Amino acid sequence: MWMLLSQYGRQLFLYAFLLIASLQSFAQAENLDCKQPYKVAKGDSLSIIAQRAYGNAGKYSIIYYANTKTLTNGPAILRVGQELRIPCLDEQTPASTTLEGTEADTTTATSAETTTPTSPETAASTLKKTEVQLLTAGDYQPFTDQSLPNGGLITELVETSLKNQNISYKLTWINDWSAHLDPLIKEKKYDMGFPWLNPGCPNVEHMRCQFLFSTPIFQMLEVLFTRNDKPLKFEKDDDIIGHTLCRPSGYFTHDLERPGREWLKKNLIKLEQPQSVKECFEMLMAGKVDAVAMNDFTGRETVAKMGLQDKVAPLPRELSVEGLHVLIHKTHPQATILLNNVNKGLKALQDSGEYDAIMDKHLTNHWKTVEALQKQQ
Repeated sequence: MWMLLSQYGRQLFLYAFLLIASLQSFAQAENLDCKQPYKVAKGDSLSIIAQRAYGNAGKYSIIYYANTKTLTNGPAILRVGQELRIPCLDEQTPASTTLEGTEADTTTATSAETTTPTSPETAASTLKKTEVQLLTAGDYQPFTDQSLPNGGLITELVETSLKNQNISYKLTWINDWSAHLDPLIKEKKYDMGFPWLNPGCPNVEHMRCQFLFSTPIFQMLEVLFTRNDKPLKFEKDDDIIGHTLCRPSGYFTHDLERPGREWLKKNLIKLEQPQSVKECFEMLMAGKVDAVAMNDFTGRETVAKMGLQDKVAPLPRELSVEGLHVLIHKTHPQATILLNNVNKGLKALQDSGEYDAIMDKHLTNHWKTVEALQKQQ
């Protein structure tokens, strides 16, 4: 009997020791140092790393956006040994107007920030003496909106890129995206506009074929949001065949038609296109569609506003990665010079680390806004 109790006691001691060791390991894992690179281990995913770093698996996209040059195959594919930057999430205050769901005034508003040209003898001296006219619009969080810090992520990146090249500019907000390309930029009432997708040039008559694009200012994830109680398998494109997706009317569809996919052209899927993002999520909850195809920022904010954060989540595999660009009409006499200055300024930001600092600030603010919205529900 004593032998049995002794053996039992030793087993209890061993279990307790293993439990303590496991808890210590877990505690260490929960305190990832955001100031140090993280080396990917076997079994890791961005969601697992985000859970350990931030206590929220949904914040995986923060890590992805900080490592797009490393994670060239998207957020779902990691290689053991890869080193990832884990952004430190500083305390940021969400914009109150975003929480209220208000839009910027639809009338033309302007803000100007000017720098004095310092090298008039350079090849772009004439450009540096001329005020470049920039055009954007709001209600596109976290990228562009007058309620956001410094006008949003893309606004701050574009403005800082031009400042670094000593380019004088004037930024105008006109909240009618449909008028931007034609007539406003096409007729050169404004020099450049942002942020715009570059879907390629399917035919010479396509509107986008009339414009030149900068290198991507930012690359955003397009994902599929699904119901937690009705998860959709999406490991390869064929998994989506026969399903119904939702994306609002007026939104792009080129990622559903890229070479090798052609879901719409071949009638492989059904696409519902209501008037708003909110309607898409209402259709999802009503069982009328299988998934909502949306960029992760807009989708996440809408889910939070509707109080669906416990019922809806994005799938881990991205639908596509879409670049956001500055564009200019091909017939603009300084098209090449202007875009070169944007590209040079952007590269300088990336090389100096300022790009990462700006991005981290805005993504942190975005998550603060989302979490505040969730608490309101």
